[in-house]
Amino acid sequence: MKLKHLVVVLLLLALLSWLAYFFGKQQGSVQVTNIATNEILIKEIAELAALEVQGNAQITESNVDNSDGFFQSIRKAFIEKTINISIPYVAKYGIQADSTTMSINVEKDKTLLIRLPEAKLLSYEMRLDKATQSSTQGWLKTEDYNSYNAVQQKLYKQSKAEAEASLKNKELAQEKIIGILKNYYKPLGYQVQVQFGSNKSIELFPLLEAPSIQSDN
Repeated sequence: MKLKHLVVVLLLLALLSWLAYFFGKQQGSVQVTNIATNEILIKEIAELAALEVQGNAQITESNVDNSDGFFQSIRKAFIEKTINISIPYVAKYGIQADSTTMSINVEKDKTLLIRLPEAKLLSYEMRLDKATQSSTQGWLKTEDYNSYNAVQQKLYKQSKAEAEASLKNKELAQEKIIGILKNYYKPLGYQVQVQFGSNKSIELFPLLEAPSIQSDN
C-alpha cells in the first residue's frame, strides 16, 4: 500500500510540475507578444524619436540690383534701401500617431507589421534673440523698423515652407525611428516590418527567422 501511495504521489508531482511548466511557458509567450504589440508603447517610442535640425535662415531685401552704370550709382546713393537678416532656427521632424494613423498587426507569416504616419515638420522656431541684421540706406532713406519686421516675417514664412518641404529631413526622421525600433525589437527576436503612410514597408531584420507568435485569444 505504501508503495502504491508513493507511486501516486510521484505521478501527481510530475503532473503538477508539467502543468506549471506548460502554463508558465504559455503565459511567458503571451507576455512577450503583448510587449511586442503594445501600440501605446510603440507610439511613445516613435514620437520621442524626433529629429532636431538647426540652421540659419537668411534673407536680403533691396530696392536696387547689382548692375553698374551712372544712373544705378545715383539711385544707390540716394534711394537705396537694403536689409540683411540672419536668424538661427530649430526645426523638429517626427510623427504624430493616433488610433487612426497607427496600428500593429500580426500577419499570416507571423511577421509584425507596424503602420505609422509619415514623418513631417512638427515644430519650427526662430531664435529671434540671436538674430543679426544690417542695412544700407541711401541719403534720402532713414531707418524703418516696420520694414525690418516685414522682412523678418517674410523670412519666417519662406524658411518654414522650405523646412516643411524638406524630404531629406523627413527621411532622416523616419530612419531615426527605424533605428530605435530595431533596438527595441531585436531582443524579442521577431520579424518586423515598418510602413510609413502608403510607402512600401521596410524589413527591420531581413535575415532573422520569425518565431511563433501566439494570440491572446
